[in-house]
Amino acid sequence: MIDLADNLVRQIGLLYRTMMKALETETAPLGIGSGRISYLFMLYINEGLTQQEMANRLQADKGAVARTLAQLEDQGYVSRRRDPADKRVTRVYLTDKSKALQGDLENAVERVITRLKENIAVDEQDNINAQLKQMLAALSAHYSPNQLKQRQLVKQEASD
Repeated sequence: MIDLADNLVRQIGLLYRTMMKALETETAPLGIGSGRISYLFMLYINEGLTQQEMANRLQADKGAVARTLAQLEDQGYVSRRRDPADKRVTRVYLTDKSKALQGDLENAVERVITRLKENIAVDEQDNINAQLKQMLAALSAHYSPNQLKQRQLVKQEASD
C-alpha cells in the first residue's frame, strides 16, 4: 500500500511548490509573479505564439491562459496582435518592458536552480535529470489526449 505521507508524487509536488515559493521570493523585487515567468520565458524562446499554442505548451486551460495574458498585457509585459497573414489568429509578443526584464528573470531562476542543486554531486544531478525525463515520458505516453481517447474507445467497445 502506498505511503500517503511519503511517496514520489508527494515529494515532487512539495518540490514544485517550494520552487515556486523560491521563485516568488527571487522575482518579487522585479514586480512579476512566479506564475507569469513561464509565459515570458516561452515568448523569450519563441515570440509570436498564439494563445492556443501557449495553452498547449503550458498544458493549461485556454481560458486561464487568456486571463493571464490579459493581465500581462494590462501590466505592459506583452501585446497581442492579429496575424497579418490570417486575421483570425492573434499572436502574443513581448514588449520593451518584458525584454528589459529577461536578464534579471534568468538570473532569478538561475539562483533557485543553484540552490536546488547545491548539495547534489554533478553526476547525481545528471542521473536525476535523466530519471525525471523518463518519468515525464512514461506519464505523457500513457496519459496523452490520444491515449486517453483510445482507452475510452476500448471501454466503450467492450460495453457495447
